[in-house]
Amino acid sequence: MSPLRLKTQLLVFTLLIICALTGAMLLIVRHTVRAEIDDQVRDSVAASVRAFESVQNQRQDQLSRTTAMLAELPTLKALMTTRHAPTIRDGSFPFWQLAGSDLFLLADPNREVMTLHSRKSGLDSADVKGDLMRSLDGDEDAAWWYADDQLYWVFIRPITAGSGTDAKHLGVLAIGYQVDSTVAEQLALVAGGKIVLVTGAKVIASTLSSREQAELQDHLGQYTAPLDSGNREVNLGREPYEVAAVSLHADPRTPVQCFVLIPLRRPMGFIGKLDRTILALGISALLCATLLLSFVSGTITRPMDNLLAGVRALARGDYTFSITPRGSSEVVELGTAFSKMRGDLLASHRRQIETEQVAALGRAASSISHDLRHSLAAVVANAEFLYEADKLKLDRDEIYEEIKIASEQMTELLDSLRELSREHGTLAVLTTPLDAVIKRAVEAVLTRPEFHNRGISIQASGDTTGAFDPRKIERAFFNLLLNACEATSDRGKIEIGIKTVDTLFEVRVKDDGIGIPAGIRSTLFDPFISSGKSNGTGLGLAIVSKIVHDHYGSVAVEHTSETGTVFLVKFPRSQAGFADFAEIHESDHSPAS
Repeated sequence: MSPLRLKTQLLVFTLLIICALTGAMLLIVRHTVRAEIDDQVRDSVAASVRAFESVQNQRQDQLSRTTAMLAELPTLKALMTTRHAPTIRDGSFPFWQLAGSDLFLLADPNREVMTLHSRKSGLDSADVKGDLMRSLDGDEDAAWWYADDQLYWVFIRPITAGSGTDAKHLGVLAIGYQVDSTVAEQLALVAGGKIVLVTGAKVIASTLSSREQAELQDHLGQYTAPLDSGNREVNLGREPYEVAAVSLHADPRTPVQCFVLIPLRRPMGFIGKLDRTILALGISALLCATLLLSFVSGTITRPMDNLLAGVRALARGDYTFSITPRGSSEVVELGTAFSKMRGDLLASHRRQIETEQVAALGRAASSISHDLRHSLAAVVANAEFLYEADKLKLDRDEIYEEIKIASEQMTELLDSLRELSREHGTLAVLTTPLDAVIKRAVEAVLTRPEFHNRGISIQASGDTTGAFDPRKIERAFFNLLLNACEATSDRGKIEIGIKTVDTLFEVRVKDDGIGIPAGIRSTLFDPFISSGKSNGTGLGLAIVSKIVHDHYGSVAVEHTSETGTVFLVKFPRSQAGFADFAEIHESDHSPAS
């Protein structure tokens, strides 16, 4: 994975820092607001509980006084002195109406129930006998009675006649008020929320909806357990509540609790709106920061991009690419130094090329002169032999053949120089198998004594028959193979792959040599460029390029490294395709790739 560009790194890291800081600030704001809302809700719940307890105490005092007043009525006392249950039952009805209670009970001194009036039909004395005995044993003035699935808040007063030592106990008066939804609604008005009255594990009365009440009943143990340590947030249906518990009666036999539920829809709605606002602000801040940073980072890194383009151009060997130093003083100084360095390298490169060309020209002239002199000496010597053939009894045909070979060598050398000097060579096009032509070039190379141990293999795929100049193509591959043999060791291996692609020949010549030096790769196919060859003229690859180009093809170094080099030669199979191929591939012809 390639490293990120400086602009991208600057943008990414700055955005990450901005995101982290913005997110932290927004979370702190949200936490602070949420904590404030939670405090307000808890304060509201506590205030509601205090108001509820205050009203509850006032109501208890009021009802207790009402019971005490009824117990002191002379007419009631006179009725209790009869100790006749039917009389007491009939005579107590007005007193029950006067009390306006849901339950009215009179018992004799022996705690026997004389009469029981109830607004709920079916309630008899046996249902309340146990609660009455428990309250009297506990000397309670107020108690909670649970009878026939109903909860009553009962106030108890003894009925006595006389005072002091003459006081006579006539019986007991108990007035009860049923705890139902009406009571819960009255308490809810004071508490400012919803009320749920629970005894044991059963909801007696509440101001909740039937669905919420059913859910509370199903999970009552889960909701009530944590309330011993404070308030708790619960969800009933789709409504969130803050819940506080008030114990109305702590007797384990009939425990009565009141749950005060404060709705959290509005606070939660505000928090949700706050979350959306914070999210919108965060996204807006991020977008604005992105745009601003893109501009700022571009301003900072654009001079670096300009300098980078110049470095890349220099790496490609383009010494003419110019940059304009701009930006900060450090970047301007760096750009100026780079421009100066590029100019120095360009001058040095030109001097090196000129020196190499002069040296190569000198070597080429020396080599050409040597070859011409060698061939000319052979012609002169064999001419003398031919003149003295009869005297020396020599074979004239053999001497003539030696003169002919030397003349052809001089002609070939001169043709090479002329081949390079012409803009376009004349082709003698014949329909010939390319693999056969390349085999002849291989055989010609292997005839040289120094290359006898080289291993050259040919692999061909498809039809290799094409229309081209076989003599020149053979010469081109002879030069390529000669170059490959000179680049390999004594037992080096060279592979030739011939491939036919539509109307195109693709030939790869691969060797296992030491590779092409970096200094001559860009000028490899120029005349008089040679490396590592004491007698090289630098014409071999230049002639290859010229011949392939005359066939409207291209030759290039496909790959080179310390483990070998691959030359790729492309040219069309038929003469009819020359013009079309030229239009397409003319731009591909270059000294090297």
